[in-house]
Amino acid sequence: MTQLYRDYESRDLNKILDGLPDDFRFEWASDPRTARYAGICHGKHELVARLQEIGENFEFHSYRATTILVDGDHAAAQLELELTSAKTRQRFPTRIAHFWSFKDGIPVHLVEYGDTAFIANQSA
Repeated sequence: MTQLYRDYESRDLNKILDGLPDDFRFEWASDPRTARYAGICHGKHELVARLQEIGENFEFHSYRATTILVDGDHAAAQLELELTSAKTRQRFPTRIAHFWSFKDGIPVHLVEYGDTAFIANQSA
């Protein structure tokens, strides 16, 4: 799990995708009125498209897991990010939480929570 976050922080998306099943689901559990990325990505192809769109709108300076808790087929992580909005050039820190589900040790579903109103305000 820790390696997954290290790979994401180093922007090694191919290595991450290689470890995910084709039907991996990524869910942004957010209100679509404040989070344009809200919703579920069904499969790696949708996830890649969404991550590319996020990458066009935000520059990631840091993406660091500060706490990881694992319990059987489930895990939770708190992450600290530092981003710059491509639109406003505003640089800001934020925290997000991840909740993972695994099947036979393979990640199959990830739900992400964050302060979408704060991020939208930084990007307006």
